[in-house]
Order: sequence, then C-alpha cells, then structure tokens
Amino acid sequence: MKTSKQPSKPQASLNPRAAQVLADVAEHYAETGEPVGSKTLVDNGKYNLSGASIRNVMQDLEHMGLLTHPHTSAGRIPTTQGYRYYAQHLVEVEEPSKAIKQSIESVIKTGKSMPALVHELSGTISNITRCATLITIPKMENDPLEQLDFIRMSGDRVMAVMVTKSGEIENRVMEVPAFIGADDLHKAAQGLAPMLKGHTLEQARAALVGAIAEQKGQVNEMIDQMMAAAGEWGQPVTADGAMVVAGSTTLFQYPELVRDKLQSLLKVFEEKRLLMALVEEVKKGPGVKVFVGNDVPVDGVNDVAVIAAPYGHQKLGTIGVIGPQRLNYKTTLGVVNYTQFLLNKLTGETA
Repeated sequence: MKTSKQPSKPQASLNPRAAQVLADVAEHYAETGEPVGSKTLVDNGKYNLSGASIRNVMQDLEHMGLLTHPHTSAGRIPTTQGYRYYAQHLVEVEEPSKAIKQSIESVIKTGKSMPALVHELSGTISNITRCATLITIPKMENDPLEQLDFIRMSGDRVMAVMVTKSGEIENRVMEVPAFIGADDLHKAAQGLAPMLKGHTLEQARAALVGAIAEQKGQVNEMIDQMMAAAGEWGQPVTADGAMVVAGSTTLFQYPELVRDKLQSLLKVFEEKRLLMALVEEVKKGPGVKVFVGNDVPVDGVNDVAVIAAPYGHQKLGTIGVIGPQRLNYKTTLGVVNYTQFLLNKLTGETA
C-alpha cells in the first residue's frame, strides 16, 4: 500500500543493513517502549553480525539524525526524522488478523445509524490500536448553522468552520491576507455569526450577500475583504459531519507524552474544530496518509504521529488514528486501510 510522503529534510537512501536496523529499532521500541541496544538485535537472530558491527551501524544512523539515545548508556530510539523515514520507506503494512477484521466488520454490519455506528467504531479502532481515534460522519443533509469560526492555516490560507445545530461541520478554505491576525479573524467571526445562525448554508450565503450590500457602513471592512477573498460562496463546499474522537485516555499509557504534551493534545480533542486542518489535508488524496511530528497539520501538536484516510462519496468522511510517534505503524496502517475499505463499501463508494 502506498502512503503519502510528507514534507521532510531530504534523506539519502539507506543501505539494506542500515534500513533493517532502523526498522527493527522502530518496531521493537513500539512494542516495548524500551530503548534498543545492539544485544537485542543480535539476539533476534536476523543478523549474521557481531554486537560491535551492529553498534557501528546504529552510530551511523545516529550521525544521520535517524536514531538517538535518551541516556549516555542507553540503547537507541528513532528520532522524528527516523520515524518519518521508516513510515515512508521501510514499513511493511500488516494485514489485520482474522479476529481484528471480524471485530471491525461486526460494527460495520450492525445496521445502526451512521452516527451510532461511528461512535462504536471509533471505540473499537481505539482499542485495537491502543491510540486515540477520530472519525467524521459524512454530511447527509443541511442543518441550520449554529457557530462560526475562522482558523488561520499556513500562508494566506484561512479555514472557515461552520458548525450546524446537530453538530455537523461545514468548512471552506479561502485566501485571506496574512496580515489579518487571529484576533481580527475572531472579530470577523463574531460579526458574521448573527447573519448565519439559524440558516442552512445555502440560506447563509444569500444572507451574507444581502447583509454586506445593505450594511456597507456597518460591516467591518475586513469582513468585506474576507468575503471577497472567499470567491463564490455558491461553489461546492467541503462538508464533514459530526466528528467523533475516542480513546484519548489511552494516550496516558505512553510515558513519552508528558503531562504538558497530553494537555495540549486533549485540548485539541475537546476543541474539535482545531482538527479540521488535519481533516482537510487527509482528503487531498485517496490513500492512507502518515504524518509524523511537525508534519501533523494541527497547531500545537508536534510530538505525535497520525495515520489517516478519507472515505465515502467524494471523500467526505475521514478516519484517523492519533498516537505517540512510536505507535505500531504496521498494524495501524493495516487497520486504517481495512476500515477505509469497509466504510467505502458501506457508503457506496467504488473508486
């Protein structure tokens, strides 16, 4: 299975021996949480090498920035760059076991409503991967809008996030000059919210046009700029339904995610709108995508890894697993890939 390549510092291809060592260190550390020494690799029987030879390979990988050691006398663990290289070039996706497939299928085939199914499925995936899981529910129909917010992304891009009364999320990425800061974006959202609340998205578009035309002296100049930058609001708008996040407490089992990191991450889970940039990035292509460290497109979250994929008609739904950088990539990639396949079938997606 092909995974997307995320932005990273160019890294020369590793020779087969170094690649094997990096993969083994990543996978052993994922399983045990303990730094990996040369003796561990010698004992696994894969290498016809001495401990000294393996230590030399590990030292080379450390000089390349792919491994590090947390203490002077400890074994090695992958760096963020090491995990990124492993995920992009070395990981061999593991086919889910029969038991795991049956566990996922049993939820998909319950015949429950999509919201109920997604709530149960997110918990099931979290239990399997031992990580947090997020799933968005494809929007089925228009609901009155309840909230509006603008989120600054990279460069001149801003995402308008509109939450419907039922909890579904409408979002649209638009070009807004970078000099318009977060405070101004918040004021703009406050100014526009009364015009939107209680309307469907279609009705809101008409209301916005009318309000701006009738209240030129009252509507903030910046709002005019933003609405002009948004282009034609009648164009198709990406729609995600309610977002379900499950298993966030499972992340407490990973000691490398210290309290301040976990607090930041849990805040993101609570403020689900902050995850919309991740959802947008996932939907840019059909395949399963891997984000590691700073590649994760969520502000303030750079010590985790995310494996995610879009699903459904026009890729309007998203399934993702969020965990520490040492999560089990082999198993998680297989689980996300298989779940995507089942959800595509459920929603009638054939491509």
